[in-house]
Amino acid sequence: MRFIALTLLLLAGCAGEPIAGGDAGRLALLTTLTIPPESATLRLQYGRPVARNAVQEQDPFCVFEINTVSDSPQTVRPDTLRVTRISRGIATIVDASAPPHPLLMKASLNNDDRPTHIYYKTLFHLHSERQPGVRLLTCMSNQNLPGVYPFMRHLTLAEMREALGTGFRLEPR
Repeated sequence: MRFIALTLLLLAGCAGEPIAGGDAGRLALLTTLTIPPESATLRLQYGRPVARNAVQEQDPFCVFEINTVSDSPQTVRPDTLRVTRISRGIATIVDASAPPHPLLMKASLNNDDRPTHIYYKTLFHLHSERQPGVRLLTCMSNQNLPGVYPFMRHLTLAEMREALGTGFRLEPR
């Protein structure tokens, strides 16, 4: 268990390094997006928007983010967004109420500090002249599944495109 935690810590230390700077590609938004009220994000999975609590986190999904939260729905119009930077990171969540992971369960207690969710995230920092509130696209999946530890990885471009669907055209450099 300590080896896994140490490996994740070492990977996280260099994971936030930018892959490219300045002009790192384009994200073409081909359809109008509606950000729900009381939110600044929209989750996309299997090629369509999904509710925050309906994401199947073990499968690839992306989160489109704007700068503001509003009481009413917000619209992002079709546009070609410049990707200013691409970075990668690893985020973990520890849920003390979750049952122990069956693969790792030896003699552990429910109150240990083992992560229950491990997300390998790819972040596309966005810019639009016409829509300055557009901010970020983050693509990820929960990698904490039985038997996956030796194979944890960031999503491929094909997996990200599948999560986004035909309403987007992602073209990183």
